[in-house]
Amino acid sequence: MDSTHDRVQSAGAQALPLLAAALRSSDPALALFQAVEQGLARAPGHRLMTVLVYFHDQGESQRAYSSRPDQYPIGGRKTLGQAPRMRQVLASGEPFLGHTRQDIVENFPDHEKLLAMGCESIVNMPVRWGAQVLGTVNLLHAERHYAQHDLPLIEAWAHLALPAFLAAVLRR
Repeated sequence: MDSTHDRVQSAGAQALPLLAAALRSSDPALALFQAVEQGLARAPGHRLMTVLVYFHDQGESQRAYSSRPDQYPIGGRKTLGQAPRMRQVLASGEPFLGHTRQDIVENFPDHEKLLAMGCESIVNMPVRWGAQVLGTVNLLHAERHYAQHDLPLIEAWAHLALPAFLAAVLRR
């Protein structure tokens, strides 16, 4: 098995052409999120990927991207009161790693919908600009799919979408 460093370097080599193409596209924010999804689909994989942008002044987040927009449409909003786990991730700036169905049930009000989609483990990866958390990239998969060693790779891919997060915050 490759070391974490090797996995992140390999992801970076794969990401650079995708990033450059996304930044030249007619909708760079969407293209950046799609590039991140494509990279994370390769490793570590996901059944669902969503991106939430956090608006500090309003205390809410808005879904800016979804790999399954039929189930989780772009534009959906949550207040921090509706999402205690998100509130914790945004406040701490640390990722949340949920390994089991029980982690999903205990932490997400939409757990029935997620479990019906086969999403039984989760990573909520905060995306930061300095000390400020701009939002999260969220990956879900089968139970025990994600491990601590996946976090550096997920963090690297998630932060490639940083220009899209900044654009969403500025547009608001």
